[in-house]
Order: sequence, then structure tokens, then C-alpha cells
Amino acid sequence: MSKKKIDPRVLRTRQLLRDALVELIREQGYEKITVQDITSRATLNRATFYLHYQDKLDLLTQSTDEILNELVEGIHSSFDGKVELDFQMNTPNEKFIFLFEQILLNAKLYKVFLTEKNMPHFTSRMMEVLTGFISEGMMAMEPDDHKLTVPREFAERYFSAAYLGVIVWWLENDMPYTPKFMATQLMRITVQGPYAENPFIKLK
Repeated sequence: MSKKKIDPRVLRTRQLLRDALVELIREQGYEKITVQDITSRATLNRATFYLHYQDKLDLLTQSTDEILNELVEGIHSSFDGKVELDFQMNTPNEKFIFLFEQILLNAKLYKVFLTEKNMPHFTSRMMEVLTGFISEGMMAMEPDDHKLTVPREFAERYFSAAYLGVIVWWLENDMPYTPKFMATQLMRITVQGPYAENPFIKLK
């Protein structure tokens, strides 16, 4: 069953309100802004706001859910069940590149929602997305738990936290590297670790 098509005018209104929310959170912090602030910045009236949202928390929650649902749907549609990476050719799986491309596309929102205080809902949802992403990738690469060096759940949470930290760093530094570069480096360190040669072998 196909999704019901949303009126472009509704999408535009929601985008204006979302953009206004992000800008105001960045400038003032979430707690200080009001619905009137949001509608003024979006050049819309309050009546229009309440046609779509109950209050600013509803706008925040729906914006969070919409942007992360788009990310999850895009990841799933780009995942073909194969995990391929050629370290010499720098060609990570398209699914991994898509993750960073989507974050780049909505960079202002991700930067504000991941770095602003009092935004635990977005951060926890983002962790869930990353954990699911990593879980699928690990299962495709190695489905046998006995061939892992640590429990699967441990590895999934470890890499989720690490990926989130790198994503936040990337955003805070105005995305100095391309999505493909970020995907390649994170996949490389996930599979090979950070060392060209194992330094612990030399210590023996």
C-alpha cells in the first residue's frame, strides 16, 4: 500500500516551522522560545501553527520522529544485504555513505538536536538508529556469534556510541570531510582498528 501523498503546502508549512524551531533553539535554547517566537520566525500565524501541532514540544517531537524516520527508511531502501568495502579503492557500502549524506542534507537540525542541552529524545533515538544500522551490518558480515571476539550486543553499543561521537565532531567542525570519506574511515576503523600494524604484537 502506497503512502498517502501530503499536500505540498502542508509540507512547506511544516518545513518552515521546523526550520524556525532549529534556528531559535540554536540562538536561544529550547526552554526560552515560545510558539509566538516560532511563528514569527516562520512568518506564519499562530492559527496555522495549531493546525499542525499542539505546542512547541509536539513540534519538536514530530520533527525528531520525521527526520529520523526518513533516515531509517532511506537506509533500509539502500541496503541490498551485501557489505562490501575495498580499502584500496575507498568504496564503502552505499548504505553507509547514505547515512552521512542525509546528516549533511539536514546538518543544521542534526547539529542543534545532537549538541543542544535538553534534547535527550533525539540523541536516544539517534542511538537506536545507529545501533540498528550497525546490527544489520555486523550480521551481514559475520552472522556467527562464535566468531566474534566480544558479545554482539556489546559490540553494537560500543560502535553506536563511537559513531555518534564522530558524527557530533563532524557537525561541530562544519563537516570538513565528505560523506564518502567519513563512511570509508569509520568502516575502516570498525573492521581493521586504528593501527596499520598491530602494536601489541611488538610488545610481546
